[in-house]
Amino acid sequence: NEAALIAARNDRTEITMDNFEAAIDRIIGGLEKKSMAISKEERKTVAYHEAGHAVTGWFLEHAEPLLKVTIVPRGTAALGFAQYVPNDNLLTTKEQLLDMTCMTLGGRAAEQVLLGKISTGAQNDLEKVTKMTYEQVAVFGFSEKVGLLSFPKKDNPY
Repeated sequence: NEAALIAARNDRTEITMDNFEAAIDRIIGGLEKKSMAISKEERKTVAYHEAGHAVTGWFLEHAEPLLKVTIVPRGTAALGFAQYVPNDNLLTTKEQLLDMTCMTLGGRAAEQVLLGKISTGAQNDLEKVTKMTYEQVAVFGFSEKVGLLSFPKKDNPY
């Protein structure tokens, strides 16, 4: 439906692949913020950050394949995002979780290495990494020091 709406807004009588891609971007990332003024320096930071995710993922064996990277501001806070091919597996290995953690931190690492400074743009990435790491230790029992224990989540006691 979203692709048809985009085609209609552009006075098209047929839906094209570009309309479907624009619809996916809108659904995943939110509305494009065409009026958002972003400085050249901030755009560069966002570009390096998103490229960091992409390049890091390219070199990791167990990372999900990259589908698309954009630095178009969308939604409530995203100045850019990387989109990955969804994983259909029902189970996730420790190696996959570690590679996802590395890939998620790749944006912040790129800022530090290539720009010599870090920004607040990695805040969402840090939330994801904190959640993934906590689950590895406290839920999945992947920590050798803590051992084979799984602590119930607070909202779902046994």
